Amino acid sequence: MTGPSIGVSRPLLVSLVLGVAGVLLGALFGLRAETFFGAYLMAFVFWSGVSVGALALLTVNHMAGGSWGALVRRPLEAMVAALPLTALFFVPVLFGVGALYPWSDAAYVAAHPLVEFKAGYLNHTWFAIRGIIYFVAWVLIAWFFLRNAREQDARPADAARLAYRMRSVAGAALITYVITVTLAAVDWGMSLTPEWWSGIYGLIFMISQVICAMAITIVATVWIASRDAEVDELLTWKRLQDLGNFLMAFIMFWAYVNVSQLIIQWSGNIVETNTFYVLRFDVEPWREIGVYLAVAGFALPFLILFSRWVKRQRAALVVMSLWALVNQAVHTYWYLAPEVGRTGLATVADVLVFVGLGGLWLAFVLRSLASRTLVPANDPRLKHAPVPVRVADHSAPARGTSASATATEVPNA
Repeated sequence: MTGPSIGVSRPLLVSLVLGVAGVLLGALFGLRAETFFGAYLMAFVFWSGVSVGALALLTVNHMAGGSWGALVRRPLEAMVAALPLTALFFVPVLFGVGALYPWSDAAYVAAHPLVEFKAGYLNHTWFAIRGIIYFVAWVLIAWFFLRNAREQDARPADAARLAYRMRSVAGAALITYVITVTLAAVDWGMSLTPEWWSGIYGLIFMISQVICAMAITIVATVWIASRDAEVDELLTWKRLQDLGNFLMAFIMFWAYVNVSQLIIQWSGNIVETNTFYVLRFDVEPWREIGVYLAVAGFALPFLILFSRWVKRQRAALVVMSLWALVNQAVHTYWYLAPEVGRTGLATVADVLVFVGLGGLWLAFVLRSLASRTLVPANDPRLKHAPVPVRVADHSAPARGTSASATATEVPNA
């Protein structure tokens, strides 16, 4: 069985150095130009969202029966293990409420009756309390799954019972995720413009989180497979294609909910809601970024990922995953930047703080990944004996898979 870890010392050190340097330099540039808190909020929403999206995928992973789920558990668990770190990331946001959110200004509230009506909900105290509740819920769910995963590794005789316990709780955990992320998206993003509202806003952020988590999962799994023989053998072309299909489906749904919000709000012809798109369709560079997201964020990835060949080639799927990750970072910027005072492309502080929080997050994830076995040894989904099947498609298998591995597959894979 796979050893307890892989060598991550160098990438972990690089990530940590980039993280510390990025945050410190970003604070230096940002505080001088009074852009720090806006830069920090965008980076916080993105990187905390990756861990929360991984939590959603982990719950689905335990509800599913395919052996692909066991293969990608470790990267998902490593990202979920970073949730306590992202909770610490939330602390500077609390200090920046006055600089970020108009509803924190009493004069603004008094001049806007609609915002004044929401003052019982949109205030500094309840903003902080709700944020703490969100992270407590996410960390508790993560603790439950990680604790049971460790017990499953240590107690082979109880593996099936522990798998059933995690599967039984996964549904309730997913519902909790939907509720908390919807409210968090309203608090951290939508309330930047407190007179504007959208019923789909939370769902848009949910699917963006899931795309990011799936993209990093694919990159991590391929990277691990290049360094570990057992994972390399398990990562057959069929399992790789399954992961590519998930990524393509999530991108399609992301486009669908974005277009749905546009149609609903624009056809409603209400000043309070149309302003969001008037700004992004009529003002540069938001108009050009919107076109980029439509073409490079959806149309091209959809057409490329429609090819089975792309989804069966490790290098090609890694490129598409990294592309999707970059597109979601651009999407986060497009949604939040105009509301935090940006009038154009990202500032130096935006880039530095984004890289800084990402470096700290990645260092924590790599440390978590290296502390566990790379394959969950006692996961029942990997216990079935392979059953030979005929493969109609004679495409070349992914690098590192043997001919026998491509001709066999675990039931329910």
